[in-house]
Amino acid sequence: MGKETVISNFTLKGREILSSYAAYTIEGEMTAEVQKGDEKWTILERNGIAKGTSDGESEAIYIPNPDAIKSMETNIRPLLPAKVIIKKPEDIFKAVEEFDLKLIEKAGPNKKDWGGNACLASSTVFFQTLLNASGYKPWELLAPANQKNFYMPNIAFNMVCGGEHVPGTKQDIQEMFFLAMNEKSIKDVFSTGIKFFKQFEKNLVRDALPTGTAKERGFVFPVKDNYEGLSRIKECAEQLNLKTDDYAMGTDNAFSELQKTDKLRQKGEYDLRFSGLGVKTREELIKFNASVIAKAKNFVTMEDPGAENDILTHKRMTDQYGDKVQIVIDDAAVTQMRFILPFLASCDRKNRAGNSVLIKLNQAGTFTETCLATEIVIGIADTRKVEKFLAARGDLEKVKDKLKEVGVNSIDEAILNIKKLGTTAFFSHRSTEGSSEFLPIMPLIYGSVTNKLWFKAGAPNGERNLQNYNPLIRAEEEMAACGIKTIIPGFDGLPDEVKIPGLKD
Repeated sequence: MGKETVISNFTLKGREILSSYAAYTIEGEMTAEVQKGDEKWTILERNGIAKGTSDGESEAIYIPNPDAIKSMETNIRPLLPAKVIIKKPEDIFKAVEEFDLKLIEKAGPNKKDWGGNACLASSTVFFQTLLNASGYKPWELLAPANQKNFYMPNIAFNMVCGGEHVPGTKQDIQEMFFLAMNEKSIKDVFSTGIKFFKQFEKNLVRDALPTGTAKERGFVFPVKDNYEGLSRIKECAEQLNLKTDDYAMGTDNAFSELQKTDKLRQKGEYDLRFSGLGVKTREELIKFNASVIAKAKNFVTMEDPGAENDILTHKRMTDQYGDKVQIVIDDAAVTQMRFILPFLASCDRKNRAGNSVLIKLNQAGTFTETCLATEIVIGIADTRKVEKFLAARGDLEKVKDKLKEVGVNSIDEAILNIKKLGTTAFFSHRSTEGSSEFLPIMPLIYGSVTNKLWFKAGAPNGERNLQNYNPLIRAEEEMAACGIKTIIPGFDGLPDEVKIPGLKD
């Protein structure tokens, strides 16, 4: 970039904004004075965050919006530095890291005292201010010198909704995905996604079924059973002349929703109440998951195949099917390093819970913690930084004890083991809100260093979804102008241990 950037006189405030889920959330607003050479100007940035988190106490805890706004002004604003000097991309990460570490140390367990929403709004808008003031693009931040290739994430388009999203449904699975796996550019991926969405809609009209959509804009219609959505995805692909290796299918099971009562949790049972299949044992649920995976040769990813507290089901799924499908852990890991490390670090697959982790900013509660979780999963984490942040949370010794239970002797050994596995990071929606385009920053940072990236922000329609997808198209255009080729990983983006005969050998 040449000239250094000096950023000073930061201000920070929060405000309520409308959420796309018919509620209020908050956004952080920051101003700062910027100087680059003889140029001086004032920058203003805003970032809205998603409303609410999951039900558990293990992730960043949100507090009422008015309390969060007050916390930003009274607790968090005084922690901002007087000045940040940016000479290289690392300076941005370092400044945000120092700020976020203070938040972790002072905001209380899981940020419940100051509010996970207050911390996240402040952390992300601080990073956004430094990034845009410096003039760097997200895809430049980790790029090696003379970069030639950049990996765009595989995109999971939500096509069929069920479970808690759809009252009266007979589908226990919350989301079913279509993925374009053999395109040459991210724009082509979205073009195929658009065609697929429109064809799916035509088929529903043909069958006199409703064409309404749910929260993530996937279709809502009266399915006959748990498998109809996948059959319709396959039918639609055939109509568009897509071959088996041109596309893939997957699900977000969200099976914490099927283990709501203490009785079910204690027995390790699941109530498939939406389909009417009734209560199933852990072993019967795993057989059900297997029947879903078996519906298609190109079924490649399954998220949350068990409930958040049922780690045994995740481990048994990984042991039995971890070489056949990407098993994405969301509710059990909640983008927390203290869970991710012991879940993935064992050399023995039967002791691992998943081979992919869902990454959500709103679960971590700060930008830096989200980055560290991602970097652990994709094998580039700095051990010292991971240990520093775990210690700030009071989790370091607990994590070491958990690692010893799976035969791992240190944080460094855990990170090296995970690197050897070739696990994947799956970036997810519910991390941004309002007019913000912050969420796609995450895959754009890491596409310079790995092809193990996946991304879901709903169907290819609806303003909230498109503001998460369109920045990828703009970034691809920018990179093309710089002579950088963008690559869609397709089946090569699956975890290394996953082998799909004829598709990924």
